[in-house]
Amino acid sequence: MTQEEKKTHAFSSEQLETVYSMIGSNEPALFSVLQQLSKKYDEETKLQLTKEFCLNCHSDENSRVGMEFLYMNGLYSDLKTLIDKNALSTNSLNKELADIYSFMLNRRVNKEGDILKFTNEYLFNVQDSTIECLIIFMKIYGYYERLEYEMFEKYQEELTEKLLNVDNTLLRIYFQIRENELLYIFHWKKNEVKIARKYALNILENTLNQEKKCDVLVDLGLTYIFEDYDKAMNYVETALENAYSYNLTYYIKGIKNNVIPFICAYFNKLEGIHTEDLEERAHILLKTGRKKEAATLLNNLENKSPFQEYFLGLAIDSVDLLNSSYNRFIKEQNDYFSAQFPKKELEARGVKLQ
Repeated sequence: MTQEEKKTHAFSSEQLETVYSMIGSNEPALFSVLQQLSKKYDEETKLQLTKEFCLNCHSDENSRVGMEFLYMNGLYSDLKTLIDKNALSTNSLNKELADIYSFMLNRRVNKEGDILKFTNEYLFNVQDSTIECLIIFMKIYGYYERLEYEMFEKYQEELTEKLLNVDNTLLRIYFQIRENELLYIFHWKKNEVKIARKYALNILENTLNQEKKCDVLVDLGLTYIFEDYDKAMNYVETALENAYSYNLTYYIKGIKNNVIPFICAYFNKLEGIHTEDLEERAHILLKTGRKKEAATLLNNLENKSPFQEYFLGLAIDSVDLLNSSYNRFIKEQNDYFSAQFPKKELEARGVKLQ
């Protein structure tokens, strides 16, 4: 479930008056609204009050920027309302952006639509830097879904040029978050973890989206798995605390059942660790010397993932399986970071890799 579904927010009359007093013919830009609310309210209250402003604002510009704000903060049902409002606008730019956000929302919520087909066939009725940036972002997302992370480099220069033409402050901030998300994934998958962390930390500093924070905190923790148990667990435990604070049950389950057991098993710190996940159970069995039991569990799995092949290679001490896992991480998933797991085991066995 999304953040908006897991947490409702009751406002005082004073809080609502703060928002509604800003709405009208001379209303401030959305960025200024956020700044004013930041001085008075906590992060969640600020988010929800800004949502109210977005849904009720009068200016065309705030209505447009509001769609980006709601989308990037995971407020999808509210975004649908604002999309419908913009679709009825007499402003051609608002109408066109409503079409784009409608496609993005459908992709996010219903997993429907070919993103590369949409962007390649899209005809610009309005020449505007916001539209141009969104289309470039969507193209890169489409290639990332295909695990073609290197395609980011093809569009990076054009994207940077177009971003310079965005004159709305809040749009620039959220487009920068989008770019940082792409950069941190790009560098992480290339096993350039120090660079990836820089972009991940920037996202944490600038987003109000608690689900996004959980994702990034977990990923940051995993970047330390070859270096530092305490740093890895600190980030993951912070993600878990965040998930509990906002009742994000999907993240609570995933962190407790998959992420924490994975890190603890890798560092062989298994006291009190339990999991329902079969793959992680096998991982724990490996670390406790019960390799035959681990192999039995893993052999029952069909269409093994590269990670499952890696675990089975450890269980039966198979260089062939470890080598296959290594090559699959690179060739099938374009993931040079995860490829380090079988690579380190192969190197420990004296196998030289290119």
